Amino acid sequence: MMARRPPLFAAGLLLLSACTSAGQFSQPPLPSSLYNTLIPAGKTPRFVSSFFLIDDFNARENKTLLDRPWQIETPEALRFDLVPHDSFHAKRGNSLLLRISQPPRATGLLKSDLKGTDLSAAHAVVLKCEIKEGTEKTFSGRLEMELADLPGKTAKFDFTRSCLKNPKGFNGWREVIIPRGKLSGLDWSQLHEIRFLIRSGAKPLTAEVALDEIAFYGPGDVALQSKKDNLAGFPSRLTAPERVRELLVELDPQEFLREIARDTWKYFENALDQKTRLPVDHLRVGVPGDIGTYTTPTNLAMYFLACVAANELGFITREESVGRIQKTFETLERMQKRDGSFYNFYDSNTLEVTRRYVSVVDSGWLSAAWMVVKQAYPRELGEAAGRFLKKSNFREFYDPSNGQLRLGFDETQGNFSPFHYGLLATEARVASFIGIGKGDLPRGHWWSIFRVPPKDWDWQSQVPAGETVSMEGVPVFEGFYSYEGKKFVPSWGGSLFEFLMPALVLKEKDLAPQGLGLNNQRATEIHIDYALQRQKYPVWGISPVSVSSGKLWRYGEYGVKYLGVKGYRDEGIIAPYASFLALETLPDEAVRNLRRMLELYEIYGEYGFYDSVSVRNSHVNTQYLILDQGMSLAAIANYLKEGVIQEYFHRDEAAQKAQSLLAAERFFGRKD
Repeated sequence: MMARRPPLFAAGLLLLSACTSAGQFSQPPLPSSLYNTLIPAGKTPRFVSSFFLIDDFNARENKTLLDRPWQIETPEALRFDLVPHDSFHAKRGNSLLLRISQPPRATGLLKSDLKGTDLSAAHAVVLKCEIKEGTEKTFSGRLEMELADLPGKTAKFDFTRSCLKNPKGFNGWREVIIPRGKLSGLDWSQLHEIRFLIRSGAKPLTAEVALDEIAFYGPGDVALQSKKDNLAGFPSRLTAPERVRELLVELDPQEFLREIARDTWKYFENALDQKTRLPVDHLRVGVPGDIGTYTTPTNLAMYFLACVAANELGFITREESVGRIQKTFETLERMQKRDGSFYNFYDSNTLEVTRRYVSVVDSGWLSAAWMVVKQAYPRELGEAAGRFLKKSNFREFYDPSNGQLRLGFDETQGNFSPFHYGLLATEARVASFIGIGKGDLPRGHWWSIFRVPPKDWDWQSQVPAGETVSMEGVPVFEGFYSYEGKKFVPSWGGSLFEFLMPALVLKEKDLAPQGLGLNNQRATEIHIDYALQRQKYPVWGISPVSVSSGKLWRYGEYGVKYLGVKGYRDEGIIAPYASFLALETLPDEAVRNLRRMLELYEIYGEYGFYDSVSVRNSHVNTQYLILDQGMSLAAIANYLKEGVIQEYFHRDEAAQKAQSLLAAERFFGRKD
């Protein structure tokens, strides 16, 4: 499986706009206590969106909430421990205790990386501090907090007095508020480090200082507002009832789909980092809002396919499409890679690699997009796309012991995944197809992928029927499952996503009418029958999607268990994008299903269909995932423009070398 994650505060946004243009920050008044004023009884800053928490020290390990360690540059004079002495809940949390034993006129330093985080909406730094009495009667040192940005500028503030009830007393936990206006000259859109400096005076300094609840404060949702500043736009409202009415009265299915595509394209217009031109992973609209400021190779692929689709559908010109892709290509050149292969997670603003893992399936989809771009814009982008494609490497993922592809390579661990993409009816077959076409993989690899697992694998959901045949000299068990008398080759989880996503680029309906093309149609038919007839759901389309989980969200893998070797669970969660994928197999049914969703649920926003709805309680997860937006837009373009994305893909030399594999196979025998 491929990797996937409040209303606007108008006054704050106006203030920040003025700050950006003038290069200065006008500090609004702050309350005397942020934590006491804004945090409900029994809660902590972790639960209040006005605070971007750096660390509350409750994870029981030396890592901030940005997944960065605290470091000391003067270990001979300064050490720290996590101690069970929390500033909010003394018996339930921890704080960081600094143990100081410093000579005269020395400086101890504690620091942590802020990863270039954009906190341009922050108005203050806030923390809890406690100076404990040591061997001396008064604290004679100084405490400073310093911020550094990526360009190298720094600003610091002495907060010693804020930690003391008075200069010669001790008072337990104290709240420290450092207004942004006291930290001038920084680029708050790319903060690099937070530092705590402990300075001794004319005498040696022996003391203990506790720190807790280190956060940035801003009105509204400080993290969300900061992230919004990086994007071209963000939805201004939760639902679009007027637009839904317009769509429902549009009786022409092609115009109906075209208008949905026009709205879906808005994600790709707006959800781009304005500096790097990388798309963000997701947008969550409403309360709490969220922006997934990271990207993946598959996200990049969806952006490139979306640009081509928008051009073909007439939403943007050829020149604009080329320009958009070119700017992102320029960023790709600067990004860290492993021997030409892109890592699976990058910060979309800083380009930092956030996980050094190379996924073969994600690499496959990015390669597919390069092939499409190469053929759609050969004069302008053909050379660059071809260069990226040539550098992508599938050979190293090939396991000759079974002829299959390993899932990926974990650079941190220094090893390949022990697991393989072993089934043909999954989204990973695109990587196999391209790898063979490029010459990275032998043709026999295609025939080494299971259609179904061997009969003696008794853990699978059905005992398969079928026979073993020879395909290009490789024995292949042409097995299948059955659902109410209908034969099909199963996927792993039984989701429409696994069956149909590859058809965004592979001409399986045309080139494999008795193989994958037929299987895709049967999978769609079974999905519809299962949802509408067996489960009595009002709509169909069970596939992996994002779902709400309290204030957070999670990615859930859903499917029809009868269609899967293992079978994902069905919880009544419906994915609109599955209907767009089904335009390739049963378009009339797909359009009817989309109309029905619009009639029944508040599932449509400014950027098109939201990601999921539960038919059991009508709850809509008001979130857009770039993966699902991209699949939807590419599928509509294929349907309205005679398979245009597929056509570009199959023009490429790599596709032409491999496409005979599609036509060679009949899944269910000669008489089925």
